[in-house]
Amino acid sequence: MNEREFDIQVRNLLQNAQEPVSPRVWEGIEAGLDKKRRVVPAWIWRAAGSVAAAAAVAAIVLLRPSTPVIQDHSNPIITIAEAPAAPVEETAAAERQEPASVERQIASSRSVRLARAVPAVQETAPEELLPTVAEEEVLPAQEEEPVQKTPETPIPSKGAPVQEDVQARFNLLAQAESKPSAGRGFSITASGNLQDVFRSSVKGGVMRPYSAPPVNSEEGIYNQSPELSFSLPFSAGIGLKYNFSPRWGVGVGLRYTNLSRTFIGDYVGAGFREIQTDIDNHQHWLGIPLHLYYDIVNRGRWRVHSFAGVSTEFLLDNDFLVHGSSKDFHYHQKGSRPQWSGDFGLGVEFRITPSLGIYLDPSVRYFFRTELQPRSLRTIQPLRFDLEAGLRFSFGE
Repeated sequence: MNEREFDIQVRNLLQNAQEPVSPRVWEGIEAGLDKKRRVVPAWIWRAAGSVAAAAAVAAIVLLRPSTPVIQDHSNPIITIAEAPAAPVEETAAAERQEPASVERQIASSRSVRLARAVPAVQETAPEELLPTVAEEEVLPAQEEEPVQKTPETPIPSKGAPVQEDVQARFNLLAQAESKPSAGRGFSITASGNLQDVFRSSVKGGVMRPYSAPPVNSEEGIYNQSPELSFSLPFSAGIGLKYNFSPRWGVGVGLRYTNLSRTFIGDYVGAGFREIQTDIDNHQHWLGIPLHLYYDIVNRGRWRVHSFAGVSTEFLLDNDFLVHGSSKDFHYHQKGSRPQWSGDFGLGVEFRITPSLGIYLDPSVRYFFRTELQPRSLRTIQPLRFDLEAGLRFSFGE
């Protein structure tokens, strides 16, 4: 009989054993139930468990025999050898596995005598678990099905997702700060332009001797004297800008410009004339500007950009208001060539909202071939300083 068969036999003999309990024990239990239960702190149980575990380990180490037990065959003594400690993982797996029933253990025994030693168990055991074999026949050992160990999935710590989320948000914020805030998209501008007036009175050269125009001359303005004053040039317009990259953009638009001046001259009309009278001249121009933009700084609410471009303007009306001796009347002069100009400048924009910004674009503009145009501030001073301000509505960026 080996050790396993001996353990099974002892377990079967003591399976239904009961020990009577003394009445005093029950009286003590009933008396303890009436008393107020005292709550023991959890740390005391943990400390007690730790101390008990340490004491058990120390007892095993100190009381373990250093030499193996020698069996005397003349007086046979059954010795139970101490089983080697199983690894922690196997112990945990064995604890999770349900122990086999007594009937299954008897059926798997190699000895027929052990199976007949406990007839009561045989009667209650299932028939399929107790095969009938001849006496002294060794039953083949039934191989137990291997227990499949479920792989343990490590539980991630609660702080890991939070750290990853914070890191991802930090990376997005750093990426947004490192690149221009506006990409491709369109913007519409509404602008106003003020040009400087270097001189309030500009002389047009050496005065020629005055000569009264003949009565039968064509209708027009004659003998224009140096201007008494120039009004501040003003422009207003709308534009469309397209950003084809985070920094580069192109813009086109329509711009209206008004130029005005006051001078003394002669007017000859149909059948009458006004000699040396005050005349106000108003010129109305419509231009098409085309610009290329480059964003130098584009962070948050601020944008600093440079631009350069060309414009062509067409004279819509050249109006003269003649202050006559009896009444005032208008004379409209016709005929003019397109006026070309080029400019470059440096501007700044402040975004009030993500889609609305206010900008200021100072620039230097030069007008070409002004001698072919009606007399104005541009023909006297072709190099001009412009200051354009306006609102920019952005969408699709």
